[in-house]
Amino acid sequence: MKKAMMYLLLALGITLFVMFVGGAIGGFFIGFVDGYNGDKVGVSSSISYLAGLGSGLALILCLILNFVFLKNKFASYTIGRIPKPIRWKVFLGMIIAMGGMAVLFAAMNDVAIERGWRDDFLIESYAWMQHHPVFSIFVIAIVEATADLIIYGAVIREILEWKHRPQVVILVYGLIMALINMLDGNFMLMIVSMMMAQLQALVYEYTRSVIPIIIGDVAFWVVTLCLIGIPSSGWWLLIGIILVLPGLYLAVNPMEPYKPID
Repeated sequence: MKKAMMYLLLALGITLFVMFVGGAIGGFFIGFVDGYNGDKVGVSSSISYLAGLGSGLALILCLILNFVFLKNKFASYTIGRIPKPIRWKVFLGMIIAMGGMAVLFAAMNDVAIERGWRDDFLIESYAWMQHHPVFSIFVIAIVEATADLIIYGAVIREILEWKHRPQVVILVYGLIMALINMLDGNFMLMIVSMMMAQLQALVYEYTRSVIPIIIGDVAFWVVTLCLIGIPSSGWWLLIGIILVLPGLYLAVNPMEPYKPID
């Protein structure tokens, strides 16, 4: 447990340091550009400038985190317990399940926007991502891979090795992620976030690999970007559930003979 806390605090410390230093340098640069162009400070702070600055900081942060965690063997991008003949089933199952989660998320997100629960900057950010899909998916894939490496490959793995009580660990992890997302102020999105976290934690428990989780995360964002701007309906909830359940079964059931034993 001490190692899990160490991994978490290490990642948090590196993140805060990079964001603080990078944000200060980026803010100075944007202010310099505004002054050079004779504009008021803040004129260049459009979504494109902020997206470029944020993406650059995210990539630098991911590079540092990957270097630290991989070099010190705190985590790894291994295939885990997944036998070669059934890898395609696990990967396909995660794509289907996380695609379903994206449909559920999009439906809940539309409700949140209609009721004014979503910040205008966040809405504008989603629109920008949709207009720059290749670049957005590239950055998101690297960020998600790094986050999955730390959360599942280091922290969750260490907790499961310390006390192999997957039911408790998965439940608590899902509740923690729900509480974090509660800051968004949308109860429905909180439920989707909890379901997503528990699904990924369950798949990691069976496979002990972050690769299917990364594949699922990328599929989630691809579907999410495709659905932005499309009006949702009540059918989306049903479609999401129909995709999630068989996807989870396809990802987990073939791994049943290979899962860790208490």
